[in-house]
Amino acid sequence: MGAKFIYTINKPGKEHLDEVIKEMRRLGSPTIRVVDCSDHYQAIEGSHRIEAARILRLPLNLEVLDQDDLVDADSLDLDCLIAGEQYTAGEVAAECHHMGAGCYEIDENGMLDLVFEARMPYMPFDQGAEPG
Repeated sequence: MGAKFIYTINKPGKEHLDEVIKEMRRLGSPTIRVVDCSDHYQAIEGSHRIEAARILRLPLNLEVLDQDDLVDADSLDLDCLIAGEQYTAGEVAAECHHMGAGCYEIDENGMLDLVFEARMPYMPFDQGAEPG
């Protein structure tokens, strides 16, 4: 596999991102559930872990879901899903893609580069997020 793009749901906030960076320094590379959307992956969780991995230069471990795989709404922190229901990964990816907060390029080794960030009034990805 060559490089591929991964879209995230939320733009990371500085305070939570700092906590995640500290945790990942201890625990190492995170595993993130993504949906294979042919030309890109759509993350359905883990926006802060993805950005922390980029900052720390840790590879991501991807749990890649097919479009028709079932996902429990209760396993995600998404207000657009009904608690207790199951959705196909494709349905979840479609909902998440509309939230698009950023796009990363992920190479064959799981390493990330930021391609773009959303134009939302939150912290820029690189501002104040460097490991201390």
